[in-house]
Amino acid sequence: AVCIGEQQSEIDHNFAGEKTQTGEYGGRNWRQAKDRGWFAYDLPVDGGAPCELVATYLGSDGGDRRFDILVNDQVIATQQLERERPGEFFDVVYAIPETLTRGKSSVRITFRAHPGQTA
Repeated sequence: AVCIGEQQSEIDHNFAGEKTQTGEYGGRNWRQAKDRGWFAYDLPVDGGAPCELVATYLGSDGGDRRFDILVNDQVIATQQLERERPGEFFDVVYAIPETLTRGKSSVRITFRAHPGQTA
């Protein structure tokens, strides 16, 4: 797991990004990227088993929150946040296609904002 906004955790997971910022809300750190900006981390995987990515979002976010989630530069999901759970944090589970993890020990996970939007 990556502890977003914690320097050592982000270093350990090879954080990189453009047009990104971090902060704190409700006792949790967050990271976002705006207008085609992105941020990415390397995460370990079991190259012989199905894998999932779990991302936690703030249910109050919406409006301009549309972004792609990529694994090794391939889009696996497009997420639109629509203030589904105001005031709550919630998890979304994304299945990672086995073709992207087979035989690998890690993958690059990228969150990339759509034009004029926020990831």
